[in-house]
Amino acid sequence: MSFILTLPVLDWLLNFGQTVFWAVVVLGALIFIHELGHHLAAKRLGIGVTIFSLGFGRKLWGFQHGDTEYRVSLIPLGGYVKLVGEDPEAGGEPPKEPAKSFYLRPVSHRLAVIAAGPLANILAALVLSWLLHLGGIPVPGTWVGGVLPGSPALAAGLRAGDHIVAIDGQPVQKWNDLVETVREKAGRRLALQVERSGQRLMLPITPTSKGEDGKELGYGRIGISLGTGAVTEYYGPVEAIGQSLVQNYRIARLTVVSLYAMIARIIPADIGGPIRISVVAAEQAQRGLRYLIMFTILLSVNLAILNLLPIPILDGGHILFLFIEAVRGRPLSLRVRETAMQVGTVLLIALMIFATYKDSVYYLLRRDGEPAGLQENRRPPARQAPAPAGER
Repeated sequence: MSFILTLPVLDWLLNFGQTVFWAVVVLGALIFIHELGHHLAAKRLGIGVTIFSLGFGRKLWGFQHGDTEYRVSLIPLGGYVKLVGEDPEAGGEPPKEPAKSFYLRPVSHRLAVIAAGPLANILAALVLSWLLHLGGIPVPGTWVGGVLPGSPALAAGLRAGDHIVAIDGQPVQKWNDLVETVREKAGRRLALQVERSGQRLMLPITPTSKGEDGKELGYGRIGISLGTGAVTEYYGPVEAIGQSLVQNYRIARLTVVSLYAMIARIIPADIGGPIRISVVAAEQAQRGLRYLIMFTILLSVNLAILNLLPIPILDGGHILFLFIEAVRGRPLSLRVRETAMQVGTVLLIALMIFATYKDSVYYLLRRDGEPAGLQENRRPPARQAPAPAGER
């Protein structure tokens, strides 16, 4: 009995360990890339770097190379680069080599070093996305998920699980191609070649241009929903660059729009913290390397954009200070900068507490993505017909 009771505990420990592992791998890699951007930009401009640390807190291991100490620290979810002469007004000994001092460099040099971190994350996302498209991207295939009552598909004999492989003798593999073909063929009789249980069938079908309510739509549909099958779409090296740019632009745009909507209270604030990142990273790793890379791309773009927010403790706050310095011709006073940093630190800590609280409520007080109280009292939902698969 005691052995049986320990099995759920052991399973929980294994899952927890896997979650922590993938969080460290994904976040550690992205933070390393971010700090590497700062480091390489500083080195390229001849600015001295005294410490390059992956993680923060107590030093676990390190080595000296030139003027820089490279170290791994206790807490892996962070990192930093310490530059020579970051802010002489804040105290400390003056740099032995003023030419290597960050603070004594022109605004353009300091701006380049600070912006290099977020830019490194964006570049990493672009490269990962390019490799992903080069290796092939899974896109929805032409499998039938469901058939609507009274639809042309039902009349033609289509069933859930059928695989449509050709239309009028022309092979069709991607769901979007199937949708576009059907949309253009309203009222015209088509011959669908379908695979079902290892057999090939020919099913005649005529797409309708009317919706379920009988109103004219202006395009053809047959009344099927998307199935679970997928096909892999491959791209050449040059074409993959374009696809990578488009994908990352969409992620960045969605991130900015979502942030604005939360700030403007158009949508509820829903910010994921370390707990959610850890859980999602583990889930995507279980699904496969491709999905883990996709999540890493999403997180890398988000990390870059969040770091560019004009909060003093973030890169965006430092960039804001530099723009003000460029306009005024001199930096803000140490007192103003310290006050801004303190406010920024409080805001960031409050944001992290809020995100951790939201994650804790979501993952610790819910089961299967639903509040525990509702699960006990909710009646089983009535069986519903599949939603139409768009304008097909």
